[in-house]
Amino acid sequence: MVVITVEGPVRLRQCLAALRAQDAAPAEILAPWDPARGDTASLQREFPEVRFLHAGCAHWTYARLRTLGVSQAKGSMVALTEDHFTPAADWCRQIVAAHAAPHAAIGGAVEKDTPDKALNWAFYFADYLRYLDPCEGPSPSLTDGNVTYKRTALMEIAGVWQAEFHENLVHRALASRGESLWLSPRIVVRQKRDVSFREAVYDRYAFGRLFGSTRVEGLSTIDRVKLALACGLLPPVLVSRVIQHVLRTGRYRAALLRTLPALCLLSTIWAWGEFAGYCTGRPEKTLAARAQ
Repeated sequence: MVVITVEGPVRLRQCLAALRAQDAAPAEILAPWDPARGDTASLQREFPEVRFLHAGCAHWTYARLRTLGVSQAKGSMVALTEDHFTPAADWCRQIVAAHAAPHAAIGGAVEKDTPDKALNWAFYFADYLRYLDPCEGPSPSLTDGNVTYKRTALMEIAGVWQAEFHENLVHRALASRGESLWLSPRIVVRQKRDVSFREAVYDRYAFGRLFGSTRVEGLSTIDRVKLALACGLLPPVLVSRVIQHVLRTGRYRAALLRTLPALCLLSTIWAWGEFAGYCTGRPEKTLAARAQ
């Protein structure tokens, strides 16, 4: 079990408390820790069952911290989450049950922890709505806030994540080997991340650019140009996907109406970041420093 700290100690405590309260306790809990956040003495006293893994220097990216955690994990299954997700009480038990099947990677549902402010709702809609009420079956995408892997499958593609663990590259590599990616509605977390407007804008741009830069690796110039040009159509496509999902599930309609302007803005910023990633082939240069 690898828990990445995104929000900070307060939210991390909530996540770790939820893991402690599981009806089937995890065999190990690893918390990669950036020294820029301070020391872990009080957290270690409060959660002695957690192994805090200290990064070699300050301001590591989340992807690099994931690599630290995954590389140190010893179990036959490796689960990833972040501190702004609260696992359901049966999360660990459902993970073990799901991995009786042969799937290399199994993700789960992401519910919204409510009440929350409009910007946080927009952030949820932009990034996690696709995992609301998921139908059980194969899925091309799984969120690193609620995903589990068979360790043997990860080790077969260790070269893909040994520097930084990017979910899209890991899942692409697994799929290329014929491994299956699966989505289960029984593995549930609740998400709540408190973001400022500036943080939301930066996050959407930086991670949109990161996604674009990793997606064009190995592509020809003409294919990169095609992807970049398609970004002009991306904002309405992203927003329409959210609207269709909300209408299909019949949930969160009032919240969507309240946050639609913010969602449109965040989707446009993501598209601009993705465009920059396709054009440059590089992530945002301050991602490591600002991600913390």
